[in-house]
Amino acid sequence: MTSSPSPALAARLAALTPQQRALLRAKVLRARPQERLTPGQRRLWETHHATGGQPSDVVCQAVRLTGATADLDLLAERVEGFVRDHEMLRTTFEKTDGEVRPVVHETLPPRLTRSHCATDQEAAALARELAHEPFDLARGPLLRVVMATGPTDREAWLLVVVHNLVFDAWSFEMLLDALARDADASAPATTPYGRWASEQEAWVAGDAGRAAAEHWTAAVGTPPPPLPTDRPRSGTTARNGSRVEFALPADIAEGITALAKREAASAYAGWLAVTWAALEKFGGSTDVLLGTFTAGRDLPGAETVVGYLLNVLPVRLRDPGDGSWAARVRAARTVSRAGLQHAAYPGELIDVPRRIPGTHPLFDAVFVFDNLGEAPRTLQGAVVSTTDVDKGTARYDLTLAIYPSADGATGWLEYDTELYEEATMRRLAGLFTAAAEEACKEVGG
Repeated sequence: MTSSPSPALAARLAALTPQQRALLRAKVLRARPQERLTPGQRRLWETHHATGGQPSDVVCQAVRLTGATADLDLLAERVEGFVRDHEMLRTTFEKTDGEVRPVVHETLPPRLTRSHCATDQEAAALARELAHEPFDLARGPLLRVVMATGPTDREAWLLVVVHNLVFDAWSFEMLLDALARDADASAPATTPYGRWASEQEAWVAGDAGRAAAEHWTAAVGTPPPPLPTDRPRSGTTARNGSRVEFALPADIAEGITALAKREAASAYAGWLAVTWAALEKFGGSTDVLLGTFTAGRDLPGAETVVGYLLNVLPVRLRDPGDGSWAARVRAARTVSRAGLQHAAYPGELIDVPRRIPGTHPLFDAVFVFDNLGEAPRTLQGAVVSTTDVDKGTARYDLTLAIYPSADGATGWLEYDTELYEEATMRRLAGLFTAAAEEACKEVGG
């Protein structure tokens, strides 16, 4: 039950200018704790329990340090300080009377352990083992870090495993920044996750949120048939998965970037066009419905929030124009730019029915373009390299990831093994690399 403001207070509120009301509202949002899960967290919670704790929604990164001796004790202190600075890493989730709510703890130390890894393979295996150890969402902690010495004193690993409920790719970059910060540098300002969650909720309910809802509903209306699978879909899946990796040389990666630049598009749009062409041949339709990750950092202050802000939104590609690569890139550019205007809208709230049981309502496959951390990073003088460890799970039916760099591009296809055979995914990887090569020929011509 809520009480009405006194007449005097009501008169003061009524006298505020629009700017003063906005400032007051911001202060109220900052002070309000997170009362419920965000739409993204709700999806993660439900998936966690539907799959029996399968770590499909768990960050699993192997951070290799080479070229200098790392002070693992100091890094452990930095991890603990990072947890103290960010409330979401001190959060657990309890279900009471049918409702799940986040609980922020004053203290909730991360699980820090020591180990030794002689090779990259040993490090990846240990990270996978850590990811498959069940998470207790009600008790925590939801962050696990192994500090591992390497075969020499100039090699070490940090194995970072954390549930997506409290962490995303941007948060991981923030953690690496905190670990690498100079000892005499002050910690940057932070924004509580609860404040961001409140502002997201208010934005969704406002005019911009309603306009975004209309945009996304129209984008996925009358969807194409789903992509073919090797085995029939069922209503549920255990999300067991595997990956097929591939690589492209530097001249091909440079060609895709050049093609995109020629059409006033980003490299993302160039690689999106390649993915579109590959899936068109794979599925037999020019109408392709993809999902794409956005950082979810559109609202003010969101760039300093640690938590799950990642958003997955649909990308509808259906008009390749004259079929040229230039036309494909322009179409991908146009669709992407239109979507960016509404990227703050949670994908989980897009109101569309499932096409057939077992399919995702918004897309058939997910496209990941990852250029985070392209610039060389050092930590205590050591060169940092990170690997997204294959956990043997599949977050979606099919995910295609591409990682461009100065040396070329690497990528992988992650797939649900209940739906696809490895041979089929190798064929799709071949279609992708062939499409990239064909696009570069058009640039050369």
